[in-house]
Amino acid sequence: MKNYDFELIFKVPNISKDINEYLDSLYESACDDAIISTGQFGMIALSFSRESNSANEAIKSAITDVKKAIKDAKLVEATPDIVSISDVASILGYSRQYIRKLFEENISYLPTPIHIGNPSIWHLNEILSCIKEIKKNKDINELLFEVSRVTKEVNRSRV
Repeated sequence: MKNYDFELIFKVPNISKDINEYLDSLYESACDDAIISTGQFGMIALSFSRESNSANEAIKSAITDVKKAIKDAKLVEATPDIVSISDVASILGYSRQYIRKLFEENISYLPTPIHIGNPSIWHLNEILSCIKEIKKNKDINELLFEVSRVTKEVNRSRV
């Protein structure tokens, strides 16, 4: 089995309830492999490090476990998926300037952004594929590829 790292962000149904009251039920619903954040009003974010046979299995089971604990929770976003240049740099451990230069030098290889602006954003799995092709190396973690592909699918299917 492999260890998959990802985050799920949910809107909780009863925002008048103290969100901390959900913590015990999440723990009892097998979300003990997540760090839970409740900073955003009406939202709950779970950063998972889940052992599984596949990213798809890990992410889908985590979603099921959260919905078992919080009946009407609505998935808002699965990450890592939508990223800026700064996010890519942080995820890969490079400087922002290095990624910007890489993008500028290889503009024809870049996937089309899903939003052009300040900042422009892309799907991480498309950027990882592009960088892997440009750099012709195997330094990019295959588990990250797998997780970014599944989170993109999850985000598309929730719309």
